[in-house]
Amino acid sequence: FQVVDEAQSSINVLTAGGFCENVVERRPEMDRWSFYHTRGPQERHLCQLDYILLSKALAAKNATAVPEIIRNGQPWRTIFPPGQEVERFPRAGWDRPKASDHCPVVINLDMA
Repeated sequence: FQVVDEAQSSINVLTAGGFCENVVERRPEMDRWSFYHTRGPQERHLCQLDYILLSKALAAKNATAVPEIIRNGQPWRTIFPPGQEVERFPRAGWDRPKASDHCPVVINLDMA
């Protein structure tokens, strides 16, 4: 697996200039993926399509909070990087059924 740098992304307009922080970047680079994309055996890759953006103040207040990416609903055709395999939900199939093609990204925040 290789990390592919997407220099141009629509998310850049939100993260540029310190407007907010993409807290998914607190995870190791190879563990930020939330979507498995395939167009046959020649094109298969993992990418980050899901984000949690926090204001700078909220990010600073929760400086040690790291998002969790829930991948248990992925179909069996999803190829996981070594060490990232998870137990699939009981009824997940090869392609269908699946919980979603995206993995939920969640985080616990201190709002007080």
